[in-house]
Amino acid sequence: MATHWLLKDDPRQRRDPGTKDKPGPRPGKPRIRCPKCEWEPGRGDVWMCLCLHVWNTFDTGGVCPSCAHQWTETQCRRCHGWSPHLDWYEVDSDALD
Repeated sequence: MATHWLLKDDPRQRRDPGTKDKPGPRPGKPRIRCPKCEWEPGRGDVWMCLCLHVWNTFDTGGVCPSCAHQWTETQCRRCHGWSPHLDWYEVDSDALD
């Protein structure tokens, strides 16, 4: 029963992903955004692994730090579409010049 309560959301804490967190430039790092709807996750946006560990998947390149599962696809928190994890990383063409 305790697990149920740990995973249950508090409706007062819900927010539309991306409405409060406006990611800024990340010098030397690729831009991260959903390939389908172009939503950019913020530092506080998290995903849950099958082992129930919660973390920001982009901090580890899609590898769960708890069980080491490699996620090859990532689900967008805005449009709920699944895309290959590597497709989320967009290299700024200006940075290549």
